[in-house]
Parts: sequence; structure tokens; C-alpha cells
Amino acid sequence: MEDTKYDKGTVLGSMCTKPPRIAKIAHQMFVGSNLGDPGMFPGSRRLEREAVHKLSNLLHGTQGVGFIVSGGTEANLMALWAARNKSKAVNPEVIVPESAHFSFEKICDLLKLKLVRAKLDSSYKVDLKSVQSCISDQTVSIVGTAGTAELGIVDPIPNMSEIALDHEIQLHVDAAFGGLVIPFLESDMRDTLKFDFQQEGVKSITVDPHKMGMSIIPAGGILFRDLATLQHIKTETPYLTETPQYTFLGTRSAASVAATWAVFESLGREGFKKAVKQCIALTRYLTEAIKSSGLELVIKPTLNIMAFRTSNSKATAQELGRRGWFVSYVPRLDCIRIVIMPHVKKRHLKAFLRDLDKSTKQ
Repeated sequence: MEDTKYDKGTVLGSMCTKPPRIAKIAHQMFVGSNLGDPGMFPGSRRLEREAVHKLSNLLHGTQGVGFIVSGGTEANLMALWAARNKSKAVNPEVIVPESAHFSFEKICDLLKLKLVRAKLDSSYKVDLKSVQSCISDQTVSIVGTAGTAELGIVDPIPNMSEIALDHEIQLHVDAAFGGLVIPFLESDMRDTLKFDFQQEGVKSITVDPHKMGMSIIPAGGILFRDLATLQHIKTETPYLTETPQYTFLGTRSAASVAATWAVFESLGREGFKKAVKQCIALTRYLTEAIKSSGLELVIKPTLNIMAFRTSNSKATAQELGRRGWFVSYVPRLDCIRIVIMPHVKKRHLKAFLRDLDKSTKQ
């Protein structure tokens, strides 16, 4: 009873949303299934393979290699784990944009990787010259983001792919959010945001079904370009029904896998297109309303994430919180961040704008 409900429409700072009913039904059916011991649960394993195959096809992967994992953090960890183990670097380093998700700090600490931050350009994308200057003989991976957590920015992945290929370095794309938004945008927008396995240098992609995939939490996704990569994160499990294991977590619930499979089957590409179209339309509506009110946009939104500033953004965010709105304040950019997810309706945004006006005046 104490938890916030998405239906209220007051959650404007989360990348998660209310799952559809079919996801809850599928989740309940598989609550006792453990993909850490897949030989006992062949049906669950089949659902995971089919869900991964759909994700891989969506992102132009040909082999469909990967797993539904606990979230973007585990997915990013597995990508860098594989890159580190594949490399022969003595003191391995990873290059990430200054806008990269905070999970990379935890991951690099766990994997004993040196975290090297590349600067951003004026559009908040990673600066390619900075990436070049950060590369050393110890660099094992470069990370690009397709839909940054703070602003929804898509880094220039095709250019990063060329850099990675030139230096024979792994390129990992963190598309935890954007991976299930960009493929469903209108073609003119989609064609300018290339980020997936069509780029030769991209060796792994994180994409989270529990974000814009509308699945049950937790449901992250990690995709690899080829099967050979899995050999670098292989662990022998001699007493289970199958000897090798590749994920970081051992015990893995098949419930969220089943929920993911069910949502994909139920909505299909047309269903996802409809959901993304609605989110983008509402993002534009809110953006125009914010501009009309005289407040400052940080940057024109790329995806369904927008950010703006007031004369005192932190105090405004706190006042909005007191009025019941869950928005994000981003200290690094001194801005208020809004994520428009499928649970958000136009009536919610109209109510938010009224409270925003009162909050800024107060």
C-alpha cells in the first residue's frame, strides 16, 4: 500500500513502467523455474532463446547469442568481463563517455579495470577526438551509449565502430534504454541513430526489456555478436544438469524471461511502435509547453527523455516532490529530468505543468 503506483501518472523520473497483464500471467506461471540449471527447465530455456533471438533480430544480429539477465548492470558487466578476458592487457582499461551510466564505476571496481572517461561535445555526445586520445595499449573496450540515462543522447556509434576496428578494440553499446526505443521510431529519426550490430565494430549490446520493453522487473538483456565470445566468460558447473554457465548470476529466475517473451509475442513490432509513438508525442508536447513557459531546455530531446532548468532547479524538483511528483534532479547538469514512459498520459502532464508553474513561482 505504501508503494507508488505507475497508474497515478506521477512517476516522471523512472525508466520502468507498469507491465501489461499478459506479463504478470506469464511471470506467475514460471515463478519456480531456475535458468541457472536449465536442463531441468527446457521450456524456460526455450523461451529465453526465443526472446533473445527476437531482440537480436531487432538489433540486426545474425546469431542471436545472449541472455535475459538481472538488469543493465549485469549485462554491462558481462560485456566488459568478456572484453577483459579476451584481451592480453596486463593493466586493462575501459573508455566510457562522461555521460555513461554509473554502473560502469561498480563494474570496473569489481573487474579491476581502469575507468577512463572521454569528454563530451557541445551536444552531450561523446567527443570522438577525446576517445582517440584516451586509447592506450591497455584499452580492452570502448563503451558508447544509445540513450543516456540523463538526457537520452545517442553517441556517434558508427564513428566509434570505426575507431574500435582501427585499433582492434571491443566496442560495447549500452542501449539499456534506447535499444527498445530507436528501432520503433519513425524511419527518418531511426536512420540517423545507427547503433546496433549493423556497425561492424559493435561486439556486444545491452538492452533492457524491463525498461521500454515493458516487462516485469528484473529483465535486462545482453547480446553478443558471436558465440565465440561466450568462451571468455565460461564457468564450469560440474554438479548441475549442464556443465557450463555463462551469466554472472548463478540462480536465475525464468519468470521474468517468460514475462519478456509474453510481452514480445503479445505486442509484436506494431504494438511497440504504437507505444513508442505515444511516448515521443507526449515528450514533444511537454517540450513545447516547457519552452512556452519560458524555462530553459538543456537540449532538444532525442528520445522520450527531456530535461530543463528553472532559476533554481534543485529547489523546484524538491517542491515538485512535495506535491507528489517523482522527477529526477541531475546535479551534474543542474537540471530536472523527465522520462515519458507508457504509463504517462496527457492528462498527467497537464496536471504536472500546473504544479510546475506553482512550484517555480514559489
